[in-house]
Amino acid sequence: MTMRIGCVGCGNMGGAILAGLARSAGHNQDQTDAYALCGYNRTASRMRPLEQAGVQVMTSPLAVAENADIIILAVKPYQMREVVGQLRPALDANKVLVSVAAGITSGSLAQWAENACPVVRCMPNTPALVGMGVFALCFEDPKLSQSSKQSLLQVFGTLGQCVELAEEKFTAFSALIGAGPAYVFAMMQGLVQAGVTLGFTHAQSRQMVTALFAGSARMAEQDASPLGQLRDNVCSPGGLTIAGVNVLDRAGLTGLLVDAVLAADARGAEMERKGG
Repeated sequence: MTMRIGCVGCGNMGGAILAGLARSAGHNQDQTDAYALCGYNRTASRMRPLEQAGVQVMTSPLAVAENADIIILAVKPYQMREVVGQLRPALDANKVLVSVAAGITSGSLAQWAENACPVVRCMPNTPALVGMGVFALCFEDPKLSQSSKQSLLQVFGTLGQCVELAEEKFTAFSALIGAGPAYVFAMMQGLVQAGVTLGFTHAQSRQMVTALFAGSARMAEQDASPLGQLRDNVCSPGGLTIAGVNVLDRAGLTGLLVDAVLAADARGAEMERKGG
């Protein structure tokens, strides 16, 4: 059965979701007819590459709602109430609204949609842009059917990993995983800078550091050993690695990372209170 999926707001994240679904269907013969994709964006030029990938371009948010059963809302949080109001004439119990906007609660979405359809919150992180995202999904709306839940897990599962979370955990997820790429890129930048200082070109240093993080992540994924043990395995007695690790320990790198996540969580809670 073909899933009709539409997206309102096809910028970086919304566009990546539609492009990923189109790419998934194109690469898998069994899924060629799995998705009927449509989208709308205020800046029409953002739709051209999506149209070339097989996404039907709509002329309004309402047209997306009329032609989709799963409606992904990827507009800015301050635009959300207005956009949901534009969708309202086409919303019914057979539709599902999925919001990827930060700080907008399920209660607000349901209220703006006049409880016409189930609502789902989804929080991605930016590696979704390359098909390796982590998606938090909140399925707490009692109007949501089990089949719709499984469809959403299938849809977002093609773009990365899905984690089902209670809505009360969304701010914590945003602080740890949503913001997480910024922490990782900051560490990568420091290592690239060190490489340049040691005499490598910037391009060489970046290439090596990128491979370093990718390989280390794969090891952590495949080896269930404690992360501290994986670190210690690299440290030979009296060697150069332990000398570097000692500097990180004296600087309190682990504590700094914890503090960064907790600061982000506190700010996210403040934004949630203001955003409703």
